[in-house]
Amino acid sequence: MEMKIKVLAAALLLPLAALAAEAPDFKTIDKDKDGYLSRDEVKNGLPQVLTVFDKVDTNKDGKLNPAEYEMALRILSGQQS
Repeated sequence: MEMKIKVLAAALLLPLAALAAEAPDFKTIDKDKDGYLSRDEVKNGLPQVLTVFDKVDTNKDGKLNPAEYEMALRILSGQQS
């Protein structure tokens, strides 16, 4: 049973790692070119980031700066928790 869980977990994590590796760059998602990513921009550009949006929005301003976006990609790729 434990082996099945590990295999399932690995299968679920692989797509996230690949996604983060091929993620669009910050400037591509930043459609209004204000230097931040709103929730709408993230939803339209890379919706998986919404799953960690609140966690990586360290200054709690409701938007992501480039460093926060990179942190989201690291989390999604499993490099950081």
